[in-house]
Amino acid sequence: MRDNFFSEECIDEEKRRVKSQHEKCPICGFSLVATILYGDIGYSLQLSEQMEKREVVLGGCSIHPDMPRWQCTKCGTKFYKVR
Repeated sequence: MRDNFFSEECIDEEKRRVKSQHEKCPICGFSLVATILYGDIGYSLQLSEQMEKREVVLGGCSIHPDMPRWQCTKCGTKFYKVR
C-alpha cells in the first residue's frame, strides 16, 4: 500500500485554515466553497465524505505555490489565497 502524501490531520488542519479565510465565491456569491487539495492524497472514508459534502475537491498531484486554494461548488470558479 502506498503512503499518503498528507495525513488526515494535515488535511483537516489545512481545510480549517483556508476555510476560515473565504466564506463565499467572489464571482457568484455562493457560500459553499470547497478547499482544493493537491498532492498524492490517499483515499479514505473521511476524504470521500468531505468530497460528497463538497467541502474539498482534488486538484491533482502537482503542487505549485501559485495554484488556486478554493473552488466554488456552484459556478466552478477557482480562486487564490489572500496576499
